Amino acid sequence: MKNIVSCTILALLALTGSSLAQEAHFAYPLHGDTLVAGSNISIRIDRPTPSGPVVEAAIGLGMSACSSSCPSPETSFEYLFYAGSFNPQPPAQISSGEDFNAFQNFTIEVPSISGPAILGFLHSSFGEGASAFYPYFESVNITVNVVSVSQ
Repeated sequence: MKNIVSCTILALLALTGSSLAQEAHFAYPLHGDTLVAGSNISIRIDRPTPSGPVVEAAIGLGMSACSSSCPSPETSFEYLFYAGSFNPQPPAQISSGEDFNAFQNFTIEVPSISGPAILGFLHSSFGEGASAFYPYFESVNITVNVVSVSQ
């Protein structure tokens, strides 16, 4: 019985560690940044180096205006910019002060909305465990402020 409990705890710790290493995040824009409606911007999503083998599945990137409150990207996106494969690549060269995270850039046109908005992505991948591949899902969002060109 002790062995079963020990093995279970060890397996949970291993899975937690491998899933934490898969967490992606916005490198830019950053939470609180101001974006200009109608402009093209580059969005960089970083994925730190995982502690074990990972198979990337997909990513969906979108935005929703925050009218009275900000909606969850787990529910819906008012604007869907990208839905497809996620293939983060390590930087070709690393300068002093830069990170080593693999990343993928997406260029989008900021929608013609005004005020606070949620910029978010849904990411899925599979981490390889000792005997199987384990699914990993995450929803990441930041709040940005969208202004018109005249502001």
